Amino acid sequence: MPGRESQAAGDPAVEQVLGYLNFSSGAPDVQFLANLNRLFECSAAQPEEPAPWLAVGRLLTTRLAEKRDQTAAFRDADQAATVLKLVFDEALPAYRRFHRDLLFHRTDESLFRPFFVGRVCEAVLRQGPPWDERDRIITSAIKQLNDYVGHRPIAALETQKLEAYPHEFVRPVPIYVRGAGISCGPEREVVAAALKLLEDTDDHLLAQAYFDPDLLDELSIDPRAYDFDHPANKRPNYHFGQWDPHYIDNKGRFRRFVVQQVTLDALMRRLTDTPEISADELLQEAAAVLAGTILMASGISGEGPGTFDSTVTLSKLLPKIARYR
Repeated sequence: MPGRESQAAGDPAVEQVLGYLNFSSGAPDVQFLANLNRLFECSAAQPEEPAPWLAVGRLLTTRLAEKRDQTAAFRDADQAATVLKLVFDEALPAYRRFHRDLLFHRTDESLFRPFFVGRVCEAVLRQGPPWDERDRIITSAIKQLNDYVGHRPIAALETQKLEAYPHEFVRPVPIYVRGAGISCGPEREVVAAALKLLEDTDDHLLAQAYFDPDLLDELSIDPRAYDFDHPANKRPNYHFGQWDPHYIDNKGRFRRFVVQQVTLDALMRRLTDTPEISADELLQEAAAVLAGTILMASGISGEGPGTFDSTVTLSKLLPKIARYR
């Protein structure tokens, strides 16, 4: 268990997270995500602890048992106790099994980050009582989580239209959620600096790139391995990232941006492999590259599915992107 000091610091966060798990029906709650992120931070600060997601699961389970004996508000906490078991003992391992081919290269720690675990909690809670239907709950939760396939051209045969199969869809790993902040992790400072650069960028340039920082509800990482030779990835800039084409508000605007892991990995390697340059300079450089990469990719995606019609070709888009880049 975490030391007394970190446990005391995280106690209000523990109580809020447990309250959400006990009384929520799965509606998104940025305070819940922010507090879950704080618990991961406390856990990561304890080097003797197991993986943060395991440590947080154990912490929440232990503290819930204590609060059921000490606090009237948690006397009836059967839902929270059941959801904790379903999430940490059932749903997360089941997600790994479901994607054993697609995400074989990923460690649990790189997938089960604070906001991702929070989204799993939401998905499980949405299945609602009765809570004893374990198979139904886990199957339905994983189906809801897998909401992203990205740019995937679909072949249309003469007799039928082919669709992406279920195991192609995945849940991007959120590293920023509006209102909840930036997930703890190695790229946190780079992401924070990049978002600040985008907020301070000239409005005219942002408009050229079809990027409005106020519309960015979530910034996520595509956890899949990137195959540069796959036909779906041949279109320029998709290896930089893209607006999620299926995450759209009621005004037809994209709201979730997904970056490729290879992009972040390259930036983080430069931070550690270039000791002759100051850390502050490297951080600003990495942030500028990430912000510029997002703007280039946004220029290809547009601000919504109606941005470009069939007459707009890459040969028309790329000179414009080169100018504002």
